[in-house]
Amino acid sequence: MATQKPISIKSIFYTAVSLVWIFGLSAIGHIVMVLIEKYNPAIKWDFAWTCMIIGFLAIYSTRFMKQDGWQSFVGCLGGLGMWFAWEYSLMYAGHRMGVTYTWNGSYPEYRIMKWTFVMLFMVFTYLMYQESVRCNFIFFLRRKLKLMRGATATGKVSNYGPRTAFEYIMVTWTFYVLLMIAYDEQLFGPQSWFTYLIFFASFSVFFYLCYKLLGYDRFGANLRYAIPTVTILWNDVEILAKWGMLKEPWVHINWPIMGVIIAGFIISTYLIVKDLRRRKEGMIETKDVI
Repeated sequence: MATQKPISIKSIFYTAVSLVWIFGLSAIGHIVMVLIEKYNPAIKWDFAWTCMIIGFLAIYSTRFMKQDGWQSFVGCLGGLGMWFAWEYSLMYAGHRMGVTYTWNGSYPEYRIMKWTFVMLFMVFTYLMYQESVRCNFIFFLRRKLKLMRGATATGKVSNYGPRTAFEYIMVTWTFYVLLMIAYDEQLFGPQSWFTYLIFFASFSVFFYLCYKLLGYDRFGANLRYAIPTVTILWNDVEILAKWGMLKEPWVHINWPIMGVIIAGFIISTYLIVKDLRRRKEGMIETKDVI
């Protein structure tokens, strides 16, 4: 686990930019999918294949990058591309099998994704016993459940790209499945105590993770830690929309709000790339958050 530094103006800057970029990445992903579905649905399957290929190539390209910042930055993009392909594959499966929307508005691909929870649990079980995984939550489970027999993660990580991509996919997958289980009327339902618990827990944990994130002042670590931080807050965005208290701008094509999100993403991308270009090669941290 990384050793946190005192909070400074520099760490606040890196945290703010990382949060805006990861949030913008997720939001633009939604915007692109909605625009394709609304204006040119005929290209969505070709788009899915393109995303998978680009995602794979992005992750592969991190093999040749020496800075953990570049590895993490490109790894996030690769993870998003792979996630696009995963969602579209479920969308295609729903179309082939005739899966419809539920009365509470859950899309067919998410209804199918809900039933991948056993697969998700199997992958998570492996991660809990994998010594090289440095996720703080998994570290916590290892300690409390006494899962390890003395083996710990040591030494440098040579490439954070695949780790970051896998983290993006796993975190997104986990919380989508969690929300779909919460929305299921035969289990809990959108207005159930379980959904309210997820909402308030996510809201509370978000601020704690922001505080932890302020202890890092490099885009490599900040981007990786910002993934679960933003995704946990995204739970609240999804739940508020499900409750009818928030109109998602990418669903209702609200261009002024989407324009602000896109502008924030572009500016944060510029700041990240500018900072990474200024850093010397070989500055990979020996211990990190994930």
